[in-house]
Amino acid sequence: MRGEDYFKLVATILTFISFLFMAVVSEIEGQILGVVLLALVLWSLYPRHHFISSLFIISLLSLFQASISPREFIRSLFSTYGGSGLWIIISGFILSEGMDKSGLARRIALWIITGLGGDPNKVVLSVAIASLAVAPLSPSTTAKAFLILPICIGLIQAFDVEKGQSPYGAGVMIMAMAANNICSTGFLTATVPNPISAEYIRDSSNLDLGWFEWLKMSLPLTLILLASSWLVCRKMFKPEVEARREAVKRIGDLLNEMGPISRRELLVASVFSIALFLWITERIHGLNSGLISLALSLFLFIPQTGSIKIDGFMREVPWGSITLFAASMFLAKAVGRWRALDPVTRNIFELLNVSSLPILVFVVLIVLISTLLHVAFTSTTVYATVMVPLSISLARLQGLEPQFVGIPVAFLAPVALILPVNTIPNVVFYSSGYFNQKQMIVYGIVVSLISIFLTIFIGLPYWINIGFM
Repeated sequence: MRGEDYFKLVATILTFISFLFMAVVSEIEGQILGVVLLALVLWSLYPRHHFISSLFIISLLSLFQASISPREFIRSLFSTYGGSGLWIIISGFILSEGMDKSGLARRIALWIITGLGGDPNKVVLSVAIASLAVAPLSPSTTAKAFLILPICIGLIQAFDVEKGQSPYGAGVMIMAMAANNICSTGFLTATVPNPISAEYIRDSSNLDLGWFEWLKMSLPLTLILLASSWLVCRKMFKPEVEARREAVKRIGDLLNEMGPISRRELLVASVFSIALFLWITERIHGLNSGLISLALSLFLFIPQTGSIKIDGFMREVPWGSITLFAASMFLAKAVGRWRALDPVTRNIFELLNVSSLPILVFVVLIVLISTLLHVAFTSTTVYATVMVPLSISLARLQGLEPQFVGIPVAFLAPVALILPVNTIPNVVFYSSGYFNQKQMIVYGIVVSLISIFLTIFIGLPYWINIGFM
């Protein structure tokens, strides 16, 4: 048995023993805390088995009657708010598959890239902008990573650079990785942690962050963070190549090879546009936009459209991610209802002795520690499930409005840039071989610290100004 496997086995056994002890001797609050501990270990150590572990967590919450009753669950699924998030996530996976299979997402990305020309610095910038364009198309950052990756490889190969030895190649790939993280902060549907965080914030503060509200809250700061990450990338990975006609032509050929826009692409674009409109205007029309967008997305399975084949989709759909999202939502409701993490936050509060700190210093400290703790997680979904309620509880103990700390931590939840193993998309770009772990760590720490600074000193005043705090 390898050392890593031995560690996993020991950690799992100890966790199960702790969970059983808490389940037997504790009241329901302690039982929920035990489930949180168990979920954190299972989801972190066994990311390939999210489907089974998530079903197990849901079963435990049902056993302890800690989340919601079956009647309440069914009612929430068909209500405007609360239930729409699950359906939006599922329809988002379907729409992203349609975007991928039809070629529309790749075409959008290439339109942006070719529009900025062949200057190496502009190519790196175009990768960031392309990531922003495809960000709201899918809640799967992994799917978007696999969409952008071959385009990035083509952009690098157009300049005939050597893999692993080129600052330009490293810059393109690291920018793609960073943009995939950062752009996910801008849209509620861009990544699974966002609706989970929105659920925590709504339960604790009655601030309802629907699709449009999340956009209003985060997109301006997302654009600032994206621009900052590009400037850091440009500084750290100065291209050693110059614009050449051959490179510009090769980049253009990537788009020309796709030919004219197809009927399938137009259909997918129409369905997504309608779904996006429904998401944005949900508060106005009062309908469950998630259910409606799911029904619309099912049109893509009709054989005559040729958009998505059912058998292929069933094999490729990330059931683990969907069940992880559902389990996280159940866990969020249980933690919020029973205040299960309050004892933990109280101990942290007393240990750090933060009650005497000025408010700004307190907020900076919590956001800094929370962001750097990304290195301890292998999933931003798991991170959001644990860290957002912790930060909200700490804010309460300090006498602050929950969203005063909850919103900054929730906003930065998708930004996991320091290690390849922090998210699967990071592994996707790292495995390309164009940059090494040292380059990623240095870049990730710098951009993370800049993101914290901008979130505190630009984000907080902005959120106060628009009435979110």
